[in-house]
This record gives sequence, structure tokens and C-alpha cells, in this order.
Amino acid sequence: MTQQEKENWSNTTSVNLFVTKEYFHHHAFEIINAYTELKNKFLSSLSNKIRISPRVKMTRGYESRAIEAGELNIVIRELLQRIKDIEIKFEVYEENGVFYFSSEKSSIGGFDFAILNHYNNILALRNLCFGNLQYSDGEIRWENFLKKNPDLIEIANHLKNSEGRGKNISVTHEENSTPLIVGEIQFGNWALAYRDFFKVLKADVQNSVDCLIYIVPTGNLEKMLSDGIVTFDKTKRIMEEFSKVISVPVWLIGIDVE
Repeated sequence: MTQQEKENWSNTTSVNLFVTKEYFHHHAFEIINAYTELKNKFLSSLSNKIRISPRVKMTRGYESRAIEAGELNIVIRELLQRIKDIEIKFEVYEENGVFYFSSEKSSIGGFDFAILNHYNNILALRNLCFGNLQYSDGEIRWENFLKKNPDLIEIANHLKNSEGRGKNISVTHEENSTPLIVGEIQFGNWALAYRDFFKVLKADVQNSVDCLIYIVPTGNLEKMLSDGIVTFDKTKRIMEEFSKVISVPVWLIGIDVE
């Protein structure tokens, strides 16, 4: 980079973010297109002017434009939070078939975001707390969940009182048509892609995850982030190589900037 190019870049405060590539794995195309509104709003949210903190990185002796991955991750979460009429939970983690979430940051092993069927999720928690093999501290777990999510008290009370303790209630997908979707925004080391796929496969065992939305860099953006990171092309190759193992549908979204 010339001195002038570095000065121009250092004075840049925003860039245009957009979706440039998509890949659908294992019936993800049919699933996502069954929820057209969700698909369109997701793509629209990722097509925006975003703020950046520019920096210059050195690669093999050459200077080039760069963006801080941590800030970019925060900005994309903010874009997703602005989506109207689609409830997206952030910092979601799964344990024994139940997805937990709150305004507090969850453990590292969680998902960045999720769209949940609250009825079925609370039903799974009810069965663990008060069903056939109930937690010894089931009442405490139940109350802690509701303290963090008071908007779900009505559903919870209905389920808690609909059957006596010591008996499970069958999970149904008929209460509403909300799909179970989990998502990751991944700009980290390329090996994290394998961890993410193992994580969603684990969650799928007890929950039948409808789709994983996987947002990764491509094009100019992958060059502006650190070397050796998760990218669109690398992730696609992983899914193609392990297509019979990765049984969960995946909507792979490649984002770029200009």
C-alpha cells in the first residue's frame, strides 16, 4: 500500500456489507424457502452499510487493508437484532435437549443465535424438571429459567399444570410452525468449523434441528481478516467431504464488503 492508500483507508469509517455466495446442504434449500419471509429478512439484514475500525496488516512482507473480526461480529449481531417480526435469541446453548438463553453471555460452547419453538423447548425443560426422570433440583432450574425469560411464563405455567409430576408429556411440532434454527457467525480459525458442525450434530440428536445458518467471509472480506480463518470455500469443501456425516441441513452464507 502507498502512503496515500493507507491514509485513505485509515479515514474510512464504513463499508457496504452484502451477501455474495450461498450454498445449501442436505435439503436446506427446501427448508429455508419454506420460510420465505425469514430468508428474505435475513438476506436483507446482511446487505447494509456498516461501521468499521480500519487497520493495516502485514502479510508476507506486504501491507494490506484489514478489518477487526471482533467488531465485525458485533455489527452483524446488531443487524440481526433489528430484524422485525422474527424473534432471534442470542448466546444460546443446548443441554440435554433444552436450549437456554438470556441477555447474559453464555458459555463458549453455545450458538451465536437461534430461532426457537418456545413451546417445544419449554416442554423439554418441563419433562426434565418434573417428568419421568426429573432433576432433583428441578423446581430451582425451572424458576431460574423463567426469571431470565419472564415473557415465557404463560406457556410455562400451562405446561407445568397440564400433567402431574413423574410423567413426561410428548413433544409435538403442531403447536406452531416455528422452525428450530441455530446459527453461527464464524471468522475464527478454520478448525473451528469442525467444532461448529460437531456442536450442531450433538444438538440435533435430541432436538431435530431444522437448519444451521452459517455466516462466513468470502472475497475481499476474507482477505481483510486474519489468515487461516473459516471461509466460504473451506466450509463448503468440509460439507462436501463429510456430506454423509453432516446430516443437519446447512444454509451457508458468504458475506463480503466493498
